[in-house]
Amino acid sequence: MRAWWVIASVSILTAGFIIIGTIHLGATSIPSSCWQPAGAETVILDLGSVYHLKEVCIFLRDANRTKFDLYGATAPGEWQKLYNYDNKEHVHFCSWDKIALGRDARYLKLQFSNDSMGEIGEILVISASNQRIPVENIEGRNATALIDEQDYEQITAEDGAYFDEMYFVRTAYEYLHFKEPYEWTHPPLGKLIITAGILIFGMNPSGWRFMGVLAAAAMIPLIFILCTRIFGSSMAGLFAASLLSLDFMHFSLARLATGEIYIALFSLLSFLFAFDYLYMREQKSLFLSIVSFGLCFAVKWTAMFTLISILALAILCNKRTNRRMFYDWQIIVAGLFVSAAIYIATYIPWLFAGGGHSLMDVIKLQFQMFGYHAGIEATHPFSSPWWSWQLMLKPLWLYINTLNGEVSTIVLMGNPAIWWGSIPALAFIVAKILKYGWRCDHKLLFIAVPFLLLWLPYSLITRILFIYHFVADVPFMILAITYCMMCIKNDRRRLIAMIGFIILVVALFAIFYPVISGYPVVSSYRDSLKLLPGWSF
Repeated sequence: MRAWWVIASVSILTAGFIIIGTIHLGATSIPSSCWQPAGAETVILDLGSVYHLKEVCIFLRDANRTKFDLYGATAPGEWQKLYNYDNKEHVHFCSWDKIALGRDARYLKLQFSNDSMGEIGEILVISASNQRIPVENIEGRNATALIDEQDYEQITAEDGAYFDEMYFVRTAYEYLHFKEPYEWTHPPLGKLIITAGILIFGMNPSGWRFMGVLAAAAMIPLIFILCTRIFGSSMAGLFAASLLSLDFMHFSLARLATGEIYIALFSLLSFLFAFDYLYMREQKSLFLSIVSFGLCFAVKWTAMFTLISILALAILCNKRTNRRMFYDWQIIVAGLFVSAAIYIATYIPWLFAGGGHSLMDVIKLQFQMFGYHAGIEATHPFSSPWWSWQLMLKPLWLYINTLNGEVSTIVLMGNPAIWWGSIPALAFIVAKILKYGWRCDHKLLFIAVPFLLLWLPYSLITRILFIYHFVADVPFMILAITYCMMCIKNDRRRLIAMIGFIILVVALFAIFYPVISGYPVVSSYRDSLKLLPGWSF
């Protein structure tokens, strides 16, 4: 292929992903006028008529405790207690929370307690027909701030933080203001990248998610380069890049302000440099691979599986080429030194947060992090065992809200064509490795070894796990499918197979787009996509 055509194609794929990824990414503002109780206060809402109420939605602007008793009445003075709200045990930060009611009422009264200090940005009252009910009158000190931004016809994930975003976004905001960070169970780099997004694009859903879209987009040319070098074919590279840009998990994690998409980016970058070193004899790439691992490790400790995979490949490469494994030990030491420096540097904002910390506090924190993950006993209805991930038996349901007769929902899963299609592809590769042993094609080792070593170690972890832990394996599933396509000897048939597979992947992406993006659709359409019993969204 001509170089200009290849560059244009990869550029179009990358730009196209950024465009699609930023459509309905998030609001560029959140409720700006907030109300905060000053001790025990009462707020009364008059809806003008009696309605059958489905729920009350409240926007919680900060992480302080919000506590109140909710009363309803169909006539003045006939108050009945409907709900006791207290978010002490659950983090809500720049997010919407719902109070289910299912009662008739014209008046609603919120009786706040003395220990309620949280800022409330807005209150929406929803009818049984999923319609927003206008508030005709509100009583209370400066209480109009609770109903002055009612232009929400449909609450979606665009309008606030959801799932683990509440932890990461809160921590990013605290870093900006040199406060003690809430989320300390993972290293800081992922949260600092989110902080940079907020600093550049503003404290809003679009601002805290945009860096993730850029990170996911950067992986598209990276997998193109890696695949082109492995197979010596730009067609193979374009095929792999197309699949990655259309994978559901890649897309959804790009639009979720947590650390997983940065894990995927730095892991892929580390493997790209590792390939250059192991198979193209580029010594400087060994240093860059280790530094990329260091960036990955500074997001989450699970990056250790990336290093283990690269070391395993180095051993196998040494066995095949009779190179001394520690021939370049100086480069390894230098890379590890830089990685350690990066890791420590990510704690600089923490050193100045909450009154200040010392380097010894950083060391102590590492033991606390290990203790937290080793001793965690939490459960989650959408956790899933490691062996089920590629089968997608239980995707992770991230978000749901209903309003105006439609449902906005987000589920974390893979594109079935890619994830299920990679199973026979990987089985074929493993079978060839077992058949030919050390004489097998190096492409097979570089696909199968990382795939297995990025996945199988999770079988030893006893804490709850989620399908997003599989994200670093996605590029290697795509490489496995690409290898099988390249095994087709006839050029015309290979091209037809590739195009046909891409069409299938595109069709599935379009069909599932509403449930991986949160775009509102009718419930019947959403339900029609539940192909397996364990698919809940």
